[in-house]
Amino acid sequence: MDPISIGLGLAGLGLSLFGGAEQAQVSKQQAQISAQVAGVSGQIAGDEQQVQVQKQRQMELEANRAQLQNFRNVQQAQARSVAGATAGGAQFGSGLQGGLAGASDEGGINALGLNQNLEIGRNIFGIDTDISQKRIQIAGLQSQSALLGGQAAIAQGYQSLGGAAIKAGPIIGAFAQNQGVKKV
Repeated sequence: MDPISIGLGLAGLGLSLFGGAEQAQVSKQQAQISAQVAGVSGQIAGDEQQVQVQKQRQMELEANRAQLQNFRNVQQAQARSVAGATAGGAQFGSGLQGGLAGASDEGGINALGLNQNLEIGRNIFGIDTDISQKRIQIAGLQSQSALLGGQAAIAQGYQSLGGAAIKAGPIIGAFAQNQGVKKV
């Protein structure tokens, strides 16, 4: 084999080795960035979960306030019934008892509706919390996948380097043999 072919073969081998190593390095960096993105995604899901906790606290507080206001309304309605009956001289009649019972019934219905809405809200927040936890889990899996992708790229780079070395083997062998023989 002539020296120019051997030189070109060696140069090609060198470029192939360099390119494979660079490709593996870039793939590794990309995998690290993907893992960081997945980590940030997990942090965002955690923040969303904290927001849901705050929203649930707000809902609970509003429900407690509404229950208290419902109790006040019942008391006011009963007081108006007593005042009206007393003013009319009927504080010992059945009309007063009916008015008091009606106020209590209305308060009970309102309390039931508030409790039902509170329970629905709690269920929604429970589902939102579950979704946030699953997002965190997905982010962790994406991070693992990105790291495995980087390892696969490095392995592919080594495979490429090995293939280049195999192809260049005969050229290098012929070069070594030619160097051992001197022409006169």
